[in-house]
Amino acid sequence: MRDFQVKKKLIIAGLTLLVLADVALIFLNSRMSTPPQDRQLSLAADKRHLALVKEDVERATGIRDKRQEVLKKFDDFEDTLLPASKGYSVITQEMDEYARDTHLLVNGVKYREKDVEGRNLQELLLDSSVTGDYNGIVRFLNHLQRSKNVYIVDSLDVDSENPSQGGPVGSLRVTLHLRTFFRKA
Repeated sequence: MRDFQVKKKLIIAGLTLLVLADVALIFLNSRMSTPPQDRQLSLAADKRHLALVKEDVERATGIRDKRQEVLKKFDDFEDTLLPASKGYSVITQEMDEYARDTHLLVNGVKYREKDVEGRNLQELLLDSSVTGDYNGIVRFLNHLQRSKNVYIVDSLDVDSENPSQGGPVGSLRVTLHLRTFFRKA
């Protein structure tokens, strides 16, 4: 009985080997039957793909190598920002100075604070209405752009000022939505 079990396992193992050999021969036969031109095209496509992957790897390596340098620049930039303890007064004083210089009227300044996650920064959202002539408004925006402090103008809403609203004829009212950042104390 035991002899029969051993023979049965040997026969099954032999048949499995024959089936695997047949599958391998079928695969090799199909590869050999394809024209050499198709293999050349396939090889060329694989080489192009390999070159693209190598370029991607080089770019990723470059990014990884420059990461510390970029993070250092972020830290250096953050060090140039005003501390939150005196930021409001500097921003208010600067905007008032720009308004006087450009002969504009600044109304309804509203502040909203927001912490920047992962950084030691505080974001200040500032909404304000500025009234005056076109040239003054352009000069005011140029002052903001050239300021040593960082201002990000998110949007501008322009409306003409009517004499019935108390403004001179031809004046504009611009609602500014700005952002700036402070270092937390």
